[in-house]
Amino acid sequence: MPIALFDIDGTLTASNDIDSECRAQAFMDVFGFPLNTNWNDYEHVTDRGIAIQALREARGRVPTEHELSLDRTRCVQLLDERMKFLDEIVGACAFIKQLRAREWRIALCTGAWGDSARLKLARAGLPTDLPLASCDDDISREAILQRGIELAGSVDDVIVSFGDAPWDVRAAATLQLPFIGVGSRSGAAVVFEDYRDTAALFAAIERVTA
Repeated sequence: MPIALFDIDGTLTASNDIDSECRAQAFMDVFGFPLNTNWNDYEHVTDRGIAIQALREARGRVPTEHELSLDRTRCVQLLDERMKFLDEIVGACAFIKQLRAREWRIALCTGAWGDSARLKLARAGLPTDLPLASCDDDISREAILQRGIELAGSVDDVIVSFGDAPWDVRAAATLQLPFIGVGSRSGAAVVFEDYRDTAALFAAIERVTA
């Protein structure tokens, strides 16, 4: 059975702005200094990787697991307070249903903390029962994708990765995974604004996996 791997923020949910806002505020609340929110400056664009690199560069040390737990808890708390509703990327839920109907295995692969990812899915009305790999599991996007593949099951068919950002493209390329971009910022060769045109999406899957 084929496997589809989906990033969440900006790929399934319209949450990039609120996520960045809460990510920065949580870091400030826990560590006491402002967070650089130019995500392109980070080696690993994951909540774990950002916290580790930011603290190392500013204070010359890495955070403890307890501090990372506080950061995660505060981030989820802020999202819960400020994100009273959330839009899906148009057609995302319907496209996932179509994939499942065609017997695709699906895994969600996010650089966010797992609890914040589940909250976003719930607020956007997206399935919360899908396998989820997050930065709870590892620091790097590549390792998170690999974990998603493991969670989806044995690899006996094609794998396609969906994402919205340049770091999603790079991670898929490192693992030599076919990639489909969502939105306008990924720089991917194959890009869709949303999931409304399912016929075109399935045709694109055929092309990138040929």
